[in-house]
Amino acid sequence: MGFEIKFNWALQAEPKEKLEENLVCDFAMHGNRAFPIDTPIDLLNFKREAVAKVRVLEYTNIKNETRGNFRVVKIYQGEEKKILTNYWLENE
Repeated sequence: MGFEIKFNWALQAEPKEKLEENLVCDFAMHGNRAFPIDTPIDLLNFKREAVAKVRVLEYTNIKNETRGNFRVVKIYQGEEKKILTNYWLENE
């Protein structure tokens, strides 16, 4: 008997329209995932654009779903956002 789980170093979720530093947001996604806890990772939207640096605070896996929350550390802008977006698009 097995259980499939993917380890992710980025969180892909549709962010709130207005993000700000220290904001805590919930996420839910199909499939079972594992994330580093309280470690900075990139938040990507569904177009794979780099949106922010976040820290996953907690997550739970249930049958075919992962739910959790994260805190926004930094919002990407300008050249930094462009470079990181290009990285994630190239390494899809």
